[in-house]
Amino acid sequence: MTIIPLKNRTHGEPPRRLSWLWWLLLSAVMLATGLVFSPQQIDTRLWSRQEIWGIDRALIRRTLGPEIDQNRYPEKISVFQDGAGYDAMVEYTIDPDLQAAVATVLEKYNPDYAAFIALDPETGEIVALVNHQRRGIQDENLAVRATYPAASVFKIITAAAVLDLDKATPATVIPFNGKTTSLYKKNVLRHKDTQWTRRYPLSKTFAKSVNTVFARLGIFSVGPVKLRDYGKAFGFNQNLDTDFALAPSRLTFNDDDPWSIAETASGYTRSTTLSPVHGAAIAAVAVNGGRLVTPSLVRKIVNDDGLILYTLDPSEGTPVVREETARDLQVLMRETVSKGSARASFKKFARNDMRAVYVGGKTGSLTGENPQGRYDWFVGYATKDGRKLAFAAMCINKDFWYVKSAYVARKAIEYFFRDSGEN
Repeated sequence: MTIIPLKNRTHGEPPRRLSWLWWLLLSAVMLATGLVFSPQQIDTRLWSRQEIWGIDRALIRRTLGPEIDQNRYPEKISVFQDGAGYDAMVEYTIDPDLQAAVATVLEKYNPDYAAFIALDPETGEIVALVNHQRRGIQDENLAVRATYPAASVFKIITAAAVLDLDKATPATVIPFNGKTTSLYKKNVLRHKDTQWTRRYPLSKTFAKSVNTVFARLGIFSVGPVKLRDYGKAFGFNQNLDTDFALAPSRLTFNDDDPWSIAETASGYTRSTTLSPVHGAAIAAVAVNGGRLVTPSLVRKIVNDDGLILYTLDPSEGTPVVREETARDLQVLMRETVSKGSARASFKKFARNDMRAVYVGGKTGSLTGENPQGRYDWFVGYATKDGRKLAFAAMCINKDFWYVKSAYVARKAIEYFFRDSGEN
């Protein structure tokens, strides 16, 4: 059983078993009998639950963090204050039906490791957080770790910077030489137009994940200072104010080394790491007007008398790019699904209930060491009739490809938006 040590309250507290109605009546009686307090003491309308009970995101993070880190979500806790203790229930934001649906998909295809996270892009409320290991051990929450190479998912940051700085639009053509998946210095640092030069608009180079183009954009259009600034704005090297323990995603490169910048901007490096939870928050930026929301897991904490000790104040998010930039990101991410690297996983998707569902995303693939295997990412969003979902799927396959992350995301989207009704 987990103990939440509530902070001492300085504004007075109601008796442990006294309902709020009786507390207010008692206050009125005291006022009527001439007991006078300062305005700060009697104006209970200004008190927040945090001020009264001392439970905030930081305290929840410290208390429930170790449990969630081991993929456990205790529903009952004990709250102690001034020597008195009482039981309370924790209400999580997770949708158990969506959670179970994604878990079933992962159990069916059984990759070596996998994590799936989905959240409300407007509020940051997590609606699914699924972990899977082929060997069956589930005492480790893979979704909150940040040991995984971000790979080409980082192209979202590079693209956002280019668009937000007015260095390009989705229609801007950037010529390149070489394969879409290769990255050679001669093609990046010493580009020359030839008869083999290809000329794709930015939307297509993003959809096809052309490393050479994004390497050149990082060096010549964004530069190291702005690339780091936008990375920080999107949450890299930051401790996000989550209500659970979340390892920070890492961004590191050498400002004085153009090739280091090139590798980072294109995602062709293991130095840039990403947690699946953070990946979903990044994807949400494209469909919430350009804001980075704070992922949250705890909706309420309620004691045995039904008194709400804590309630989630949904994140309004921090603006990281202009709304116009966010809309342009949607264009790039939709192209990935319709014509790019995720096309095969969404073949024949737009039918029946999914006909009006708009999906965008970014794939990423790179070999990693912790754990060892081939990392496959798909982070993105889906919208339909005002409903929105942001997500990140990551699968790690060692010897065989069991399932693509984009396909896992597709099945989650199909379940979430099924029948255009309630989930």
